[in-house]
Amino acid sequence: MDRFHIQLDLALGRMFEVYNLINKQPKEYVTGMLLYYSEIHMIEAIGRHPDSNLTELSNILNITKGTASKTIAKLASKGLISKYRLEDNKKEVYFRLTELGQLAFDGHYRYHESRSADIDRDFDSYSPEEQKLILNFIERYTEELSRYLD
Repeated sequence: MDRFHIQLDLALGRMFEVYNLINKQPKEYVTGMLLYYSEIHMIEAIGRHPDSNLTELSNILNITKGTASKTIAKLASKGLISKYRLEDNKKEVYFRLTELGQLAFDGHYRYHESRSADIDRDFDSYSPEEQKLILNFIERYTEELSRYLD
């Protein structure tokens, strides 16, 4: 491997390590309770896709139904989401954010907004072609990494 590829692998490896460390630390998003990565992203999915069922949420988050079900149970027990059924379909269970869940959703958005402001300004200064190059690289690299799952 040439020097560039080695540097690229090391830089991306470090980025993934930091990302994983961040995601292991629970954070408080205005609700007074600590929420883990999986929990706040389930809240985000429900907030962005209101009235979704378990299958839809597991597909949105690319997780198993079992994992989605466990996360939903935790969030319901914390009073962050509620479950309900439609009048004409008593079989299917749907989910929505409670007021507390909406606070967490909004707090999560503000957290990312404040943390990402500097890097967003940097990326906004790039030309559309440069931005497209960055996105294409990330997408291709992700595709390549996903081959390791096979």
